[in-house]
Amino acid sequence: MPWIRSLFFVFTLLMLQTVSAEWGEGWDPIEPPVPTAAPEGKIEVVEFFWYGCPHCYTLDPLMEEWVAKKPDNVVFRHVPAPLNPSWTVHSQFFYAAEALGVVDKLHVPLFEALHDKRRELFDKQSLIDFAVEHGVDRKNFTEAWNSFGVFVKVQQARKLSQRFQLDGVPAVGINGKYKTSATLAGSYPKMFQVVDELVKQESQSK
Repeated sequence: MPWIRSLFFVFTLLMLQTVSAEWGEGWDPIEPPVPTAAPEGKIEVVEFFWYGCPHCYTLDPLMEEWVAKKPDNVVFRHVPAPLNPSWTVHSQFFYAAEALGVVDKLHVPLFEALHDKRRELFDKQSLIDFAVEHGVDRKNFTEAWNSFGVFVKVQQARKLSQRFQLDGVPAVGINGKYKTSATLAGSYPKMFQVVDELVKQESQSK
């Protein structure tokens, strides 16, 4: 009957409006919320990235600028998201560097080597050699890479990426409740506006 089809159309439209009302402008909610690693009273902002991603390379200096000016109550951390198996080696690289306290020495150079110099750094041996090129002890870096602690960190990064329902990088998670990206927000400047607004909202709710 025509009136049944009309009623179904109206019901569907109302349902879509209800769903849309639960989603933000330039961000998606995370349901259920993800527990954060931030101390009590702090707001956690997480950047999910992959070294092989050109968009992540573009975002990296912009994110560093934002981090330099972030509110004092914000705790920021990088998460090298292993969204597929081939990305895992870069997650291991990051966490091995983190374990040795040499992220600042290796993070930007690896991005530059991959995207500016087009170097093929996509396997364990080449990445360890790269760390050695930049003054890191081979034995120490290899041991860190093979350590249980790095294995656990990679698994945690994989699980966190799944809980944030990521379908790509770069992406930013805010306090375990929201995610945004340049795709969702429309541009990098708008993405940072979204991050600032959500950080402010979360700060007011503390």
